[in-house]
Amino acid sequence: MQNNPITDETDSENDGPYIDEEGWHIALQPYEGNPQSALTLGFRLIELKQSIRDLDMHEVLAEIDAAISCLYEHSDFRSITRELFETAIAGKLTTDKEAVLRHLGIKI
Repeated sequence: MQNNPITDETDSENDGPYIDEEGWHIALQPYEGNPQSALTLGFRLIELKQSIRDLDMHEVLAEIDAAISCLYEHSDFRSITRELFETAIAGKLTTDKEAVLRHLGIKI
């Protein structure tokens, strides 16, 4: 039987998930200078991540995490912390933290 390079997963390249973080940086470049849109896309990616979490698709979840990391760079949160960015897009900000972010001029 011939090896099929498309379906044969014995290659060392396919031993683990391949995350193309550079590709995400390129794909998300239009969000530079548009932090509100980056935040909105972050919300959407978290929704997607939660929807597929139970499907046992680890590679997809890793790619979404890579995209979120790249979006952070285009958000207003880059001047504060990544932890607050992830808390915000997960919809888990407390009212106190929201007030602080609004005071700092970050739109949520």
